[in-house]
Amino acid sequence: MNWSYLKGFPKRAYTVMEVRTGFATGLPVLSGSFFGAYLTGEIHWLRLILFFIAGFCFNIVANTANEMRAYLAKEENEDTFTHHKGSEGLVRGDAKFFDAVLVLLLMIALGGSCGLLLVFLTKDLVLLAWGLLGLLAAITYSLGPKPYLLYPVGEIVSGFFVGGLACFLAGRSQMGTGNTQLLIYSVIPMILTVFLMSTNNVGDYEKDRGVRVTLPHVIGFRNAILLVIPEFIILFSCWLYLFLSQTIPWWQFLIGCLIFYHQGYIRWYKDYLKIPAVYPEMGREYGPRPLLLIYHFNTWMSLLFFIQIIGRKYF
Repeated sequence: MNWSYLKGFPKRAYTVMEVRTGFATGLPVLSGSFFGAYLTGEIHWLRLILFFIAGFCFNIVANTANEMRAYLAKEENEDTFTHHKGSEGLVRGDAKFFDAVLVLLLMIALGGSCGLLLVFLTKDLVLLAWGLLGLLAAITYSLGPKPYLLYPVGEIVSGFFVGGLACFLAGRSQMGTGNTQLLIYSVIPMILTVFLMSTNNVGDYEKDRGVRVTLPHVIGFRNAILLVIPEFIILFSCWLYLFLSQTIPWWQFLIGCLIFYHQGYIRWYKDYLKIPAVYPEMGREYGPRPLLLIYHFNTWMSLLFFIQIIGRKYF
């Protein structure tokens, strides 16, 4: 590789990284870190930053691996493009395969370095073990002889690692240990991630047929949409527990409820629930909506936990 190859590499790399969903891990890490700090009253900023970078990078590893597999398997064409410039770069010809390989290696190196430094700071071997398992899950999501995205377990596995585990371990790195409140809080980002994955799988219902078997293929298109209801009941039960146990104040509980209502119901599920059958533009129209719910919940909760930490410390 010569230096001239690097000219334009950042722009090409962007087309295979799916950066917007990288925050699907980065933001649960952020809110989990601030929740852990909220419970102890002290923020370990370096640990928070290192964990955020590691979580973001490992999600990009999974995204890039998925781009590589779609390209090698010739799964995408003009009929299935989402026309988002941050993805599908290989199948559109905007990036070369070596670009994706280089992105994959760089993200593994950066995320792994931050993770190892975090383990050194915390002396937490549990964090090391789960971190290695998380990296393995990110790679084998799409690559290898038996990538698990081919089977109807992708939603729960991704939800567990990307949302739940990332949030829990981030909070643990702030606290030095885990507890019931942190575990219950982590269920919320886990289910929000499941919403994102299931909505994408429902939107790709016909495109995936004959290529891979997702949960909507097993339980049916409409049932996959209806499954969101019991999943949300579990999510809301966790949120209610945190309020009733006086872990969070009443006003923060209400703000969370407003986010669930506006971003979850009004902007996504109200219309999503009425869809009788898949249509070509469905993935493009509904795929990003649960991501906005993830963005809003985790960002707002991070900010509110931070404000309360500062308030307790200085006022």
